[in-house]
Amino acid sequence: MKNSIGSNIKYYRKQLGLTQEELASQLFVTSQAVSKWESDAGLPDTAQIVPLAKVLNVSTDAIFGLEEGNYDAIAAARVHEKFRELRSQIDKKKGALEACEYVLSECEANPLNFEIYTYFVQSVANLSRHVDPFGEYKKGMNETFDKYFDEALKKSVQIIRYCKEADCVEKTHFALSWLYIHCKEFEKAREHIAKLPSVNSNMLKESILAKLEGYENGLDAQLKAQHNNSQLLCLPFNKEFVYSAETYFWNEVEKTADYCEWALNIIFAICKDPTMKPYCQGFVKDLFAFKICAELKTGLDEAARKDFAEIKKLILDYTDFCAEELEKEDLFERYDEKGLLNMKLFTKQDAERRIKELEEKIKNWCGEEALKKVNL
Repeated sequence: MKNSIGSNIKYYRKQLGLTQEELASQLFVTSQAVSKWESDAGLPDTAQIVPLAKVLNVSTDAIFGLEEGNYDAIAAARVHEKFRELRSQIDKKKGALEACEYVLSECEANPLNFEIYTYFVQSVANLSRHVDPFGEYKKGMNETFDKYFDEALKKSVQIIRYCKEADCVEKTHFALSWLYIHCKEFEKAREHIAKLPSVNSNMLKESILAKLEGYENGLDAQLKAQHNNSQLLCLPFNKEFVYSAETYFWNEVEKTADYCEWALNIIFAICKDPTMKPYCQGFVKDLFAFKICAELKTGLDEAARKDFAEIKKLILDYTDFCAEELEKEDLFERYDEKGLLNMKLFTKQDAERRIKELEEKIKNWCGEEALKKVNL
């Protein structure tokens, strides 16, 4: 089996009976460059891929190993589901480590499946938050993390250089930004952040695509596209709410509850349209976690008890909501793949896990006695 771009080049070169020097001369590069490619110590530039394919008498897809079906969307979907499951464990550090180990093994089993590679880089970025959440990590402090970090960088180069899916490339830049922040390599973090889209621009492709839908396919198609856009917009601003709540909690705890109340009111207003719930529910739980713990730390025990009871009810109610929605016939008219996946994963068992996870956060952040207070 051909496992990498380098091994693919080597395989097809030998099929033609060419030496490294002969291949190099036809591409106007050094034999040392070819040797680096074949040993995976370096990668050919994007501009060299087409000439390389022509010299080797294969397609560019063959160079990437795609002709044998390596870029398997079904495999990527399976890996993503397991990846999410591992990260969702109550012991977050254990889950992060297991996710890295699992996805790396899947990268090896699915060479050049860039979607799986992206999940691996994301899993290492997630692990970096547990190795040291405050950006003090330096190379050599943790051998296991160093191994994953180095492997994530290799996979990232291939994704950024060769992957045609903009979504995978953006996710990779975002994950690398986190990695470099936690390793205190701030200039490298900025380089990757600069590649990401910005809220400073309101020239979103989704907005104009919705208009295009209207002109091409009529009003109903435009309204559906705009509805999908509203669902997608829930994700970035909800993430910002949670990031801000986290910052308040660890630095200005007395301001946390009011901030979370404000953010939750916005989310609840949005969720008056029930089809927005799958894009908000996880963030609601996280905001309640910070709000409850902040109330406990500032002596508002009764408020914490009420909020704990409320979020437990919301989690259980959402489980029932998902079960009912998934029985409806117009699912693909109401939700995209992200929304559907969210609801499929939100089972009774998952609801119990989420409540247990919330209890663990309260115990870890505020102590065993605090957990007893909210469970009265």
